[in-house]
Amino acid sequence: MKVLIIQQKMIGDVLTSTILFEVLKERFPKSELHFLVNTSTVPVILHNPLIDRVIEFTREMEGDKKAFKQLRANIKAEKYDVVIDAYSKISSAWITKTSGAKYRISYKKWYTAVAYTHTVKRQSLSLSAAGLAIENRYKLLQPLLDIKQTRRQPKIYLTKKEKDDAKALLEANGVNLAKKLYMISALGSDGFKTYPISYMASLLDYLIASTQASLLFNYVPSQKADAKKLYDLCKPETQKAILLDIFGNSLRSFIALTSQCDALIGNEGGAVNMAKAIDIPTFSIFCPWIKKGAWNIYEDGQKHVSVHLYDYIDYNPHFSNKKSAKNKASVQYQKFDPSLIIPKLHEFVTGETISPQENEYSATVITFNEEHNIARCIESLLPVSKDIVILDSYSTDNTKAICEQYPVRFEQQVFEGHIQQKNAAIALAKNDRIISLDADEALSKELQASILRLKTNWECAGYLAQRFNNYCGQWIQFSGWNPDRKLRVFDRRKAQWGGINPHDTIQLEKTSKKKIIEGAILHWVHTSYEQHSLKVHKFSTIAAREYYDLGRSSNILDVMLKPSWTFFKGYILRLGILDGFNGFVICTFSSYTTFLKYLKLRQLIKNNSKISQ
Repeated sequence: MKVLIIQQKMIGDVLTSTILFEVLKERFPKSELHFLVNTSTVPVILHNPLIDRVIEFTREMEGDKKAFKQLRANIKAEKYDVVIDAYSKISSAWITKTSGAKYRISYKKWYTAVAYTHTVKRQSLSLSAAGLAIENRYKLLQPLLDIKQTRRQPKIYLTKKEKDDAKALLEANGVNLAKKLYMISALGSDGFKTYPISYMASLLDYLIASTQASLLFNYVPSQKADAKKLYDLCKPETQKAILLDIFGNSLRSFIALTSQCDALIGNEGGAVNMAKAIDIPTFSIFCPWIKKGAWNIYEDGQKHVSVHLYDYIDYNPHFSNKKSAKNKASVQYQKFDPSLIIPKLHEFVTGETISPQENEYSATVITFNEEHNIARCIESLLPVSKDIVILDSYSTDNTKAICEQYPVRFEQQVFEGHIQQKNAAIALAKNDRIISLDADEALSKELQASILRLKTNWECAGYLAQRFNNYCGQWIQFSGWNPDRKLRVFDRRKAQWGGINPHDTIQLEKTSKKKIIEGAILHWVHTSYEQHSLKVHKFSTIAAREYYDLGRSSNILDVMLKPSWTFFKGYILRLGILDGFNGFVICTFSSYTTFLKYLKLRQLIKNNSKISQ
C-alpha cells in the first residue's frame, strides 16, 4: 500500500501528524509512506524511520501556477492508494482530488467535500490527555482502520553527532552543564502569539532569583532586535545568566541545543512541540486566542505544564484564527500579569508549592478492577490536583500497577458500599476542596480550566458540571441521560456522599449554595451490552437490599407497572428514540433494572418474613 499524507504550514502541525505514520507502519509494515510538507518544516522530520519519502512544498509552488501544476502531476504519477489530507485547505484538496487515489480522506468541509472519497468530522471536545490536535488526527484513519486511540506522541530523531555538537558548543562557550540550563521560548512565531516582553522579563527575573540557572534564548535572526529588547528589560543579575549569543543557526541545531537543557519555558508554539518531541520538560504560556485544549498535548501538571489566561480569568474567550480574535490578543495579554503565572512556574522549576494551601484541591477516586479506565481518569486530574487519592477495594486486575505509575496515593480497604467508600476516600484527602470522580469518568480540558479558575474565585460549597455519557462508543444525547448534571467539586466541610446505594449523590448542608460551571465530566458508561447486562444484575441487587433496609415495600403492581413506566419515560418522554438502537437498548435495560429491583425486593421481604415466623 502506498500512502501520501499532506500536512503543510506550521511545525506543530507537522509534528503532530507524524503519529499517523506510526499507526500505519504498525498496521501495514510493508506500506510505503510519503509526507508532503512545507520546506521550512522538513528539519523536524529528518531521520524519522517511519517516513519513506519527504515531498517538499516550496514557496515557488505556493506562488507559481505552473510549479503547482507540476507538483500535482508528479503526485498523480506516484499512483498512491491512499491520500490523507490533514491540512484540509483548498490547495491540498486540489492536490488530493487530482491524485487519483482510491481513498482520499480529509476533514469534513462543505467547500472541499467533492475532492474526497471519505470525510470525517472534527470533534470540538477533547476526550483525553492527548488533546484535540492528536485526537482529530486519529479520526483521519477511521476510513482505513478500526483503530483504538493509544498514547502516541510525536517524536524528533536527533543523531548522536547532533547532540555531541550541541554539547561541545555549550562547553566551548563556558556553559556549566552541571547547573540548570533552560531554553527560553522568548518570542512567538508572530506578535499575536508573543507574551508581552516586559511581562516575560519579570518572569525571567523571578526564574533566575529562584534557580540561579543559565538561560538560552530561542529566536530566529530576524527576531534578534526583539530578543535584545527582552534582554535589556531584565535585571542585571538576570542578564548575566542569559547566554544571548548562543543560539541555533538552524532548526536542527536549535533542537539539539534544547536536548541539552533541563526544560523549555516560554511562549507556546513550535518550540514547545519540538521540546516535547525530544522528551524535554516544558512550561508553556498560551496565547489568549488559542484553545489550550487543542495543543496542551499530554499535559500532566509536572513534566509538561501550561498556563492560559482562561485558567485565571473568565474573559468570554473566542478561540479562533480570525483576525478579529487575534487583534484582541494584545488587550487580553495585558490581563495576563506575571503574578498569575509565577506560582505555577515556581512549582515547575523547584517542586515547591507557594500558592495558599487552602486554594489547593484533593481528588478522590474509588476503584475495583478498573484497569481499562483508571489511567484516563488520573491523567485528567493531574493538571488540577497534586493530591490524588485512589481508594481501592482489593482489585484483582492491573489497577494497582497502573496507579503506581502516577503520583497518586493508593490506599485499599474492603468495600462497604459506594457511599461509605467515597466518604472514606474524601476523609483521606489532604485538602478540604475535593474533586470526586468515578474511575470511568474524566475531566474535560474545559472543565479543568473552570476548576483552576475556582482556586481564587471560590464562592459556593459545591459546583456542578454537565456529564456526557458514552455508551458502547456512542455519546448519548437523550434517553434520560442528557442533561445530566453532577456535583463533583465541593468543600468536604459542607458536603458528603449520601443517597441510596448504588445511586450515591453529594449532599450539601441545607444553607449551602451550589453553582454550575463550564466544561464537562466525560463518562464512559459501558463498552459492551454484556457489561451493561452484568451491571444491571449487580446494581439491582444492591438497590433491592438498600430498599429493604429502608423498609420499602414491593407489590405485584410495582413489579408489573414501574418497569413499563421507566421505559416509556426514557424512550418517549425523554426522547430516547432519537438515540437510535442504543437508545432503545438503554431504555430497555433501565426498565429491566427496575423490574429486577422490585422483584428482588419482593423476594427479600418474602424470605425474611419466613425466617421471622
